[in-house]
Amino acid sequence: MTSTEERPAGTAADLPERVRTAIRAAAVSQRELAHRIGMDPTALSKALRGTRRLRDEEIAAIAKACGVSTAYLVEGAGPEPVLPPETGRDRAQAVTAQERRQQILEAATVLIARRGYHNVRVSDIARYCGTSTATVHYHFPSKEATLHAALEYYAQRFRTRLDEEFGRATSARDKLRRLIEVQLPLTDDDIDEWSVWIQFWNQAMLEPRLRPAQRRIYSGWYRVVVDVLTECRSEGLAPEADVEALADRFTAMVDGLAIQILASSTEMRPDRMRALLLRAFEPHLDLTDHSSASSVDSGHAGPS
Repeated sequence: MTSTEERPAGTAADLPERVRTAIRAAAVSQRELAHRIGMDPTALSKALRGTRRLRDEEIAAIAKACGVSTAYLVEGAGPEPVLPPETGRDRAQAVTAQERRQQILEAATVLIARRGYHNVRVSDIARYCGTSTATVHYHFPSKEATLHAALEYYAQRFRTRLDEEFGRATSARDKLRRLIEVQLPLTDDDIDEWSVWIQFWNQAMLEPRLRPAQRRIYSGWYRVVVDVLTECRSEGLAPEADVEALADRFTAMVDGLAIQILASSTEMRPDRMRALLLRAFEPHLDLTDHSSASSVDSGHAGPS
């Protein structure tokens, strides 16, 4: 990482404001944050006023303590911190148990997606909803339960979007193209879905009790791919293809390419991901011929 002095002047000037935003989102005071990262409170205060430069190691420590990326603090890149709604306390007014559970679920999903599972506290979820930690625990007894619920929430939302797209499809080939489109991390909601899925995947590697839910949801997605490919074959497309082998190839490509985009581990971008996935079924099935493509080709098939 370069020093702050070597960064563009505009970027360095915006750094204090992004730090303030991260502090507000983390629901800590400046003094508490300084204590957590082992920094003199006065020095932090001066940095936030713009009269002292933050060192690289201080920026990294602030990012970790506030649950944001250093890229966000330094460049304003990537997901922004999740601030509670301005009307959050109003939401604590009389609501049904089901409405409260939905509020908590929505808060948990966006916080986990953007801050990271291990950086989200039950108190953060409660603050976002304008309720108490006891209420959060009533609906979701553990933080692990909120991760389960977040994955189920996004899985159901994804399936609803997919059903809507399939309802507009004109052929099995068109379904495959739409299937590709709804996988692309194009919008903030798309990225949130992928973030929760990848985090659950990681936790399932470490905690075997999470694996049945992960396997069940993933198996459902895999079966969708197999079913569409089987439908293609029934329409005379790829009659000799091994459907499950093609599904294995496609799902592995989807996962790997999306991880590259979210982690910025390569120069992979959604348009490149789309182009590669359109060729995932070759030589058995060619999806790059736009002559039979529907309006899905003009943009993102799923709702923003």
